[in-house]
Amino acid sequence: MRVPLLFVGLLASMTGALAALPAATADLDSQVVETARRALLDQADQAGLLAAEVQLTQPSPRARPACPAGWDIALQDSRSLSRIRLVARCVDDSAKVPPQDYLLRATLSAEVLVMTQSVNTGQAVGEADVQLQRRDISQTLDALSTLDTGLAARTSLRPGQVLQKRLLVAAVIVRRGDAVRILASRDGVRVEGQGEALDSGARQAVIRVRNLNSGRIIQARVLETGLVEPAELR
Repeated sequence: MRVPLLFVGLLASMTGALAALPAATADLDSQVVETARRALLDQADQAGLLAAEVQLTQPSPRARPACPAGWDIALQDSRSLSRIRLVARCVDDSAKVPPQDYLLRATLSAEVLVMTQSVNTGQAVGEADVQLQRRDISQTLDALSTLDTGLAARTSLRPGQVLQKRLLVAAVIVRRGDAVRILASRDGVRVEGQGEALDSGARQAVIRVRNLNSGRIIQARVLETGLVEPAELR
Protein backbone atom coordinates (compact mmCIF):
# COMPACT_ATOMS: atom_id res chain seq x y z
CA MET A 1 0.00 0.00 0.00
CA ARG A 2 1.42 3.42 -0.94
CA VAL A 3 1.49 6.04 1.82
CA PRO A 4 0.43 9.53 0.67
CA LEU A 5 3.40 11.88 0.41
CA LEU A 6 1.52 14.52 2.39
CA PHE A 7 1.16 12.10 5.35
CA VAL A 8 4.85 11.17 5.11
CA GLY A 9 5.82 14.83 5.16
CA LEU A 10 3.56 15.57 8.12
CA LEU A 11 4.94 12.63 10.09
CA ALA A 12 8.49 13.71 9.33
CA SER A 13 7.80 17.26 10.45
CA MET A 14 6.25 16.03 13.72
CA THR A 15 9.19 13.73 14.36
CA GLY A 16 11.57 16.57 13.65
CA ALA A 17 9.69 18.86 16.02
CA LEU A 18 9.90 16.30 18.81
CA ALA A 19 13.61 15.80 18.24
CA ALA A 20 14.17 19.55 18.21
CA LEU A 21 12.66 20.12 21.65
CA PRO A 22 15.29 21.10 24.22
CA ALA A 23 16.50 18.49 26.69
CA ALA A 24 15.13 20.68 29.50
CA THR A 25 11.63 20.36 28.05
CA ALA A 26 11.85 16.59 27.76
CA ASP A 27 13.16 16.37 31.33
CA LEU A 28 10.37 18.56 32.71
CA ASP A 29 7.73 16.62 30.78
CA SER A 30 8.98 13.33 32.22
CA GLN A 31 8.96 14.81 35.74
CA VAL A 32 5.38 15.97 35.30
CA VAL A 33 4.25 12.56 34.05
CA GLU A 34 5.98 10.80 36.94
CA THR A 35 4.47 13.22 39.47
CA ALA A 36 0.99 12.53 38.09
CA ARG A 37 1.62 8.78 38.11
CA ARG A 38 2.75 8.75 41.75
CA ALA A 39 -0.15 10.96 42.84
CA LEU A 40 -2.75 8.76 41.14
CA LEU A 41 -1.21 5.58 42.54
CA ASP A 42 -1.22 7.13 46.03
CA GLN A 43 -4.89 7.99 45.64
CA ALA A 44 -5.64 4.45 44.48
CA ASP A 45 -3.78 3.03 47.47
CA GLN A 46 -5.69 5.28 49.87
CA ALA A 47 -8.93 4.09 48.27
CA GLY A 48 -7.93 0.49 49.01
CA LEU A 49 -7.56 -0.55 45.37
CA LEU A 50 -5.39 -3.60 44.75
CA ALA A 51 -2.54 -3.72 42.21
CA ALA A 52 -3.48 -0.40 40.63
CA GLU A 53 -1.84 0.52 37.33
CA VAL A 54 -1.82 3.95 35.65
CA GLN A 55 -1.26 4.78 31.99
CA LEU A 56 -0.69 8.45 31.10
CA THR A 57 -0.66 10.30 27.80
CA GLN A 58 2.50 12.20 27.03
CA PRO A 59 2.30 16.02 27.16
CA SER A 60 1.73 17.77 23.86
CA PRO A 61 5.06 18.77 22.24
CA ARG A 62 5.85 22.29 23.34
CA ALA A 63 9.07 24.13 24.14
CA ARG A 64 9.35 24.91 27.84
CA PRO A 65 11.67 27.42 29.53
CA ALA A 66 14.67 26.18 31.46
CA CYS A 67 14.92 26.39 35.24
CA PRO A 68 18.43 25.41 36.41
CA ALA A 69 17.32 25.40 40.05
CA GLY A 70 14.65 22.78 39.38
CA TRP A 71 10.88 22.61 39.36
CA ASP A 72 8.18 22.28 41.99
CA ILE A 73 5.41 20.22 40.37
CA ALA A 74 1.96 20.02 41.94
CA LEU A 75 -1.21 18.16 41.03
CA GLN A 76 -4.05 20.67 40.69
CA ASP A 77 -7.07 18.56 39.73
CA SER A 78 -7.54 14.80 39.29
CA ARG A 79 -11.31 14.55 39.69
CA SER A 80 -11.57 13.40 36.08
CA LEU A 81 -8.88 11.15 34.64
CA SER A 82 -9.59 12.63 31.22
CA ARG A 83 -8.46 16.07 32.43
CA ILE A 84 -5.63 15.87 34.96
CA ARG A 85 -4.20 19.30 35.63
CA LEU A 86 -0.70 19.95 36.95
CA VAL A 87 1.45 23.04 37.28
CA ALA A 88 5.24 23.27 37.38
CA ARG A 89 6.83 26.27 39.08
CA CYS A 90 10.49 27.20 38.99
CA VAL A 91 11.84 27.05 42.56
CA ASP A 92 14.03 30.08 41.85
CA ASP A 93 11.68 33.07 42.00
CA SER A 94 14.44 35.40 40.84
CA ALA A 95 14.65 33.55 37.52
CA LYS A 96 11.26 35.04 36.53
CA VAL A 97 10.24 31.79 34.83
CA PRO A 98 6.44 31.65 34.34
CA PRO A 99 4.52 28.65 35.73
CA GLN A 100 3.99 25.84 33.24
CA ASP A 101 0.52 24.31 33.00
CA TYR A 102 -0.03 20.72 31.96
CA LEU A 103 -3.17 18.83 30.99
CA LEU A 104 -2.86 15.04 30.86
CA ARG A 105 -5.18 12.10 30.37
CA ALA A 106 -4.93 8.84 32.27
CA THR A 107 -6.45 5.39 32.48
CA LEU A 108 -6.57 3.47 35.74
CA SER A 109 -6.94 -0.27 36.18
CA ALA A 110 -6.94 -2.40 39.32
CA GLU A 111 -7.98 -5.73 40.79
CA VAL A 112 -11.59 -4.99 41.76
CA LEU A 113 -14.66 -6.91 42.83
CA VAL A 114 -16.96 -8.03 40.02
CA MET A 115 -20.38 -9.58 40.57
CA THR A 116 -20.57 -13.28 39.73
CA GLN A 117 -24.33 -13.57 40.22
CA SER A 118 -27.41 -11.41 40.50
CA VAL A 119 -28.29 -9.74 43.81
CA ASN A 120 -31.65 -8.06 44.31
CA THR A 121 -32.24 -4.66 45.88
CA GLY A 122 -31.90 -4.87 49.67
CA GLN A 123 -30.27 -8.28 49.56
CA ALA A 124 -26.98 -8.75 51.42
CA VAL A 125 -23.83 -8.91 49.27
CA GLY A 126 -21.31 -11.52 50.40
CA GLU A 127 -17.93 -12.86 49.36
CA ALA A 128 -19.63 -15.67 47.43
CA ASP A 129 -21.28 -13.10 45.16
CA VAL A 130 -18.06 -11.49 43.89
CA GLN A 131 -14.57 -12.23 42.62
CA LEU A 132 -11.47 -10.14 41.93
CA GLN A 133 -10.80 -9.24 38.31
CA ARG A 134 -8.57 -6.67 36.66
CA ARG A 135 -10.73 -3.97 35.13
CA ASP A 136 -10.33 -0.50 33.67
CA ILE A 137 -12.00 1.69 36.31
CA SER A 138 -11.25 5.09 34.80
CA GLN A 139 -15.01 5.79 34.73
CA THR A 140 -15.82 3.96 38.00
CA LEU A 141 -13.41 5.45 40.52
CA ASP A 142 -15.48 4.23 43.50
CA ALA A 143 -14.89 0.59 42.53
CA LEU A 144 -14.08 -1.70 45.46
CA SER A 145 -11.30 -4.24 45.93
CA THR A 146 -12.54 -5.42 49.34
CA LEU A 147 -16.01 -6.02 50.72
CA ASP A 148 -17.05 -5.07 54.24
CA THR A 149 -19.59 -7.19 56.07
CA GLY A 150 -23.12 -6.02 56.69
CA LEU A 151 -23.71 -4.41 53.29
CA ALA A 152 -26.65 -4.82 50.93
CA ALA A 153 -27.43 -3.85 47.34
CA ARG A 154 -28.87 -0.36 46.96
CA THR A 155 -30.18 -1.45 43.55
CA SER A 156 -30.24 -4.71 41.62
CA LEU A 157 -26.76 -5.98 40.72
CA ARG A 158 -26.02 -8.19 37.73
CA PRO A 159 -23.22 -10.65 36.90
CA GLY A 160 -20.15 -8.98 35.37
CA GLN A 161 -20.92 -5.63 37.00
CA VAL A 162 -18.07 -3.87 38.82
CA LEU A 163 -19.03 -3.44 42.47
CA GLN A 164 -18.99 0.25 43.43
CA LYS A 165 -19.30 1.93 46.80
CA ARG A 166 -22.35 3.92 45.69
CA LEU A 167 -24.20 0.69 44.89
CA LEU A 168 -24.12 -0.51 48.52
CA VAL A 169 -25.95 0.42 51.70
CA ALA A 170 -25.84 -0.90 55.24
CA ALA A 171 -27.93 -4.07 55.41
CA VAL A 172 -31.09 -3.95 57.52
CA ILE A 173 -30.64 -6.52 60.30
CA VAL A 174 -33.63 -5.63 62.49
CA ARG A 175 -37.06 -5.21 60.94
CA ARG A 176 -40.23 -3.65 62.26
CA GLY A 177 -42.14 -6.16 64.34
CA ASP A 178 -39.07 -8.26 65.21
CA ALA A 179 -38.64 -9.51 68.75
CA VAL A 180 -35.41 -8.09 70.17
CA ARG A 181 -33.39 -8.28 73.35
CA ILE A 182 -32.73 -4.96 75.05
CA LEU A 183 -29.28 -5.00 76.63
CA ALA A 184 -28.31 -2.33 79.14
CA SER A 185 -24.75 -2.56 80.46
CA ARG A 186 -22.98 0.02 82.59
CA ASP A 187 -20.20 -0.14 85.20
CA GLY A 188 -20.20 -3.93 85.09
CA VAL A 189 -23.95 -4.19 85.67
CA ARG A 190 -25.80 -6.00 82.88
CA VAL A 191 -29.59 -6.00 82.51
CA GLU A 192 -31.61 -7.58 79.71
CA GLY A 193 -35.24 -7.19 78.73
CA GLN A 194 -37.54 -8.17 75.90
CA GLY A 195 -38.72 -5.72 73.31
CA GLU A 196 -40.44 -5.25 69.96
CA ALA A 197 -38.84 -3.25 67.14
CA LEU A 198 -41.13 -0.47 65.93
CA ASP A 199 -38.76 0.50 63.10
CA SER A 200 -36.32 -1.27 60.80
CA GLY A 201 -32.63 -0.51 61.03
CA ALA A 202 -29.09 -1.41 60.03
CA ARG A 203 -26.22 -1.96 62.46
CA GLN A 204 -25.68 1.15 64.65
CA ALA A 205 -28.96 2.69 63.52
CA VAL A 206 -31.19 4.19 66.23
CA ILE A 207 -34.75 2.85 66.14
CA ARG A 208 -37.84 2.87 68.35
CA VAL A 209 -38.32 -0.20 70.52
CA ARG A 210 -41.20 -1.02 72.86
CA ASN A 211 -40.08 -2.53 76.15
CA LEU A 212 -42.50 -5.43 76.61
CA ASN A 213 -42.04 -5.44 80.38
CA SER A 214 -42.88 -1.78 81.00
CA GLY A 215 -44.70 -0.88 77.78
CA ARG A 216 -42.38 2.11 77.44
CA ILE A 217 -41.09 3.11 74.00
CA ILE A 218 -37.37 3.87 73.96
CA GLN A 219 -34.76 4.92 71.43
CA ALA A 220 -32.40 1.99 70.93
CA ARG A 221 -29.25 1.38 68.91
CA VAL A 222 -29.05 -1.78 66.81
CA LEU A 223 -26.05 -3.90 67.83
CA GLU A 224 -26.71 -7.06 65.84
CA THR A 225 -29.59 -9.18 64.65
CA GLY A 226 -32.12 -9.37 67.47
CA LEU A 227 -30.06 -7.25 69.89
CA VAL A 228 -30.34 -3.54 70.76
CA GLU A 229 -29.18 -1.24 73.56
CA PRO A 230 -30.70 1.98 74.90
CA ALA A 231 -29.31 4.84 72.79
CA GLU A 232 -28.83 6.96 75.90
CA LEU A 233 -25.99 4.70 77.04
CA ARG A 234 -23.61 6.34 74.53
